[in-house]
Amino acid sequence: MFDNISSHSTKLDEVSVHKKIIFTCSIAATLFFITSPIIMFSIFLVLLLIYFFVGGLKFLWAGFYQLKITIPFVVVLALWHFYLDHLDKGITLIFRLISAFLLANLFLMTSKVHDIILVIQRYSSSLKVFGANPHAVSITIGLFVRSIPILYQRARNLMLAQSARSTKRGFWRISVPLAISILDDADHVSEALRARGGIKKRDD
Repeated sequence: MFDNISSHSTKLDEVSVHKKIIFTCSIAATLFFITSPIIMFSIFLVLLLIYFFVGGLKFLWAGFYQLKITIPFVVVLALWHFYLDHLDKGITLIFRLISAFLLANLFLMTSKVHDIILVIQRYSSSLKVFGANPHAVSITIGLFVRSIPILYQRARNLMLAQSARSTKRGFWRISVPLAISILDDADHVSEALRARGGIKKRDD
């Protein structure tokens, strides 16, 4: 899923993460109140235009290419609503899903992980009341966001290796080696954090 930091410079790179989070969350919340498939499709087209005007044709293609991840969900939604004869609702849900994905991906492609961590840490400072460590929360979310494209590429490489060795396909065939590699990476990350003193509470 999401590619963090696009290789193409965009007009949103210099916009603060705080403003982009507010914009992304506001638009994403608005999507759930829209029931018209025409309006939802129009929003989808507007988002594509934003991709184009922000970073050009290459940036638009990079964002559009990421939509392939939503294909299984789109197929399931389409078949289910076709079976129920609720095509309007199905179209609305499909473009709501795609639009939300484009919004999230636009935010991640134009924001640095370090800046995201700092903003999350600021927002989660109220968790101190419950004894939580805001710095640990922000680091965890930042690592999770950063690992998504890496794990996706690793799963893709395993699928290609599996298809080269056998005509039988299926994600379950690579689930064990993928899980082992994830655990191995988690172990390396924890060792690296411990070597640097661990995650300690910061006094703001």
